[in-house]
Amino acid sequence: MEALLLLILLSVTELSRAQNTTVFQGMAGRSLRVFCPYNSLKHWGRRKAWCRQLGEEGLCQQVVSTHPSWLLSFLKRWNGSTAITDDALGGTLTITLRNLQAHDAGLYQCQSLRGSEADTLRKVLVEVLADPLDYQDPGDLWIPEESENFEGTQVEHSISSLSDEESPFPPTSILFLLACIFLSKLLAASALWAAAWHGQKRRRWLQTSGLDCGHDSGYQLQTLTGLRDT
Repeated sequence: MEALLLLILLSVTELSRAQNTTVFQGMAGRSLRVFCPYNSLKHWGRRKAWCRQLGEEGLCQQVVSTHPSWLLSFLKRWNGSTAITDDALGGTLTITLRNLQAHDAGLYQCQSLRGSEADTLRKVLVEVLADPLDYQDPGDLWIPEESENFEGTQVEHSISSLSDEESPFPPTSILFLLACIFLSKLLAASALWAAAWHGQKRRRWLQTSGLDCGHDSGYQLQTLTGLRDT
């Protein structure tokens, strides 16, 4: 009875782990895009990273991270053949693996960085397909050892060619950038208008109080006559 309960517990544990991991399959020599959705409010202002997990419970070695300035996180950053870009408003982290090779297969994580700590946004198992004409044939897969522990996981196909062009500016980030530019210009115009209004008001005050340098304050210059050299 105890053995049966232990078996059920292990099965539930494996199922829970499988549901938290998404498999992305890509063809060798082509590009693979991995999408990691997250709560944009919860992870607002944080840098994101893509790391490779060393073993099932091992450390996660960082491969590439977003721009140090959170406001520029929409800019694509490369480390070798791996790129990362963050749509902070839309809440989507996008990883691009170019020229996919067998050694790229393995277990990865999308992370949200918070100082020295990191929150896992999504666990991803990357599998590399060897034959483009029959990519769903298990015999044509380079499957890492980790995949044996993730049977029954959700499989999400994300296969694209190297010629596909991807915009480095996510739509929501473009809107955010344009809004920031518009707001900065509006603030600058408001500051200039306030300075001009303040200067005009000061000049009017000086004129009404008789302290304006260009105003006749009652002192008149009289010409001294009658004293001439004889």
